[in-house]
Amino acid sequence: MEAARRNHSIDCMKGICIVFIIITHFTWNDSERLRYLFPFWIDMAVPFFMIISGFVYARSFIKHEIVTLESAYCLKNVLNTFIRYTVPFAFVFAVEEMLFIYIGGGYDTFQLIRDFLSGGMGPGSYYYPVMIQFVLYFPIIYILVKKHDFRGVCACALINIIYEVCRNAYGMNVECYRLLVFRYTLCIAFGCYLSIGNYKRNVRLSGIMVLMGIFYIVVFRYLGYTPPITNFWTGTCIWACLYIIPISAWILNCNGMKNGILELFGKASYNIFLVQMIYYRGARIVYGLIENRTLQLGINLVICLGMGVIFYYVEKPVTDYINKKAYLILEKIEDNSKIKMDGINS
Repeated sequence: MEAARRNHSIDCMKGICIVFIIITHFTWNDSERLRYLFPFWIDMAVPFFMIISGFVYARSFIKHEIVTLESAYCLKNVLNTFIRYTVPFAFVFAVEEMLFIYIGGGYDTFQLIRDFLSGGMGPGSYYYPVMIQFVLYFPIIYILVKKHDFRGVCACALINIIYEVCRNAYGMNVECYRLLVFRYTLCIAFGCYLSIGNYKRNVRLSGIMVLMGIFYIVVFRYLGYTPPITNFWTGTCIWACLYIIPISAWILNCNGMKNGILELFGKASYNIFLVQMIYYRGARIVYGLIENRTLQLGINLVICLGMGVIFYYVEKPVTDYINKKAYLILEKIEDNSKIKMDGINS
């Protein structure tokens, strides 16, 4: 999309959210998280990322006139996105494993494969497998919302709830739960709904959603009650996310937010996320040298954001090159297939 039509608010919000993620992985205790109201802002970073992902991917689908599942699952499109998520992750994962082996962790092929598929070892390591699933899951959500409008969003909310009910009924463990994208179905669908452009602001419904989200957070995070079904990752479950959904609609529908630094962090947000996974595994070295927690957090932000941006500029040309080569190989395969088919038909 042309620079003139670029939604600066998206990159700014991604930049803010990645800062929140670095902050949340600092050494806070539960009482500090509640005292500083983390459930209402810091904890909403990943759900907001999912809303933004739904928004951006839907915009891409519209731009490329993708209207069927067949075109959505075109190998070129899927492979392109797979490469964009996998190349930077593979690099970070290799560094993680080398450090692990260096400190005496040993080497096991099966464990290596398992660690890769589960997103590595640092904080937030679920994100890579979740986004790979997102690539495969999003076309279904898009077609559903595109065809049925708001009823499609409601259907996605129902899918989200059914997933939570099934998880509870069949005793899914928390490790499996954190690695599956389905817990973010409503967030992805709502981002998609906003991008398609059929969103009509309903003040009453928005108010009800915000109040429901706040009520859930207060009851199950601050008052200590255990929710009957959504008792895993309570702060980012479907009910808690109701609080942020109307707010995200207001932010993404206005393009007035502009800040060069935040936009840079937003563009490099995936790389920053991967860097903080490595950094936090060895952050105790910094904590051992510096006792002041405010200074520790400041150093965390500077290192993760700075190294993440550098990684972005180094990695992006490599990934673009690999994508270009993969695209040319697929084109060549397709051309050879057409030649063979023409020969058979003649």
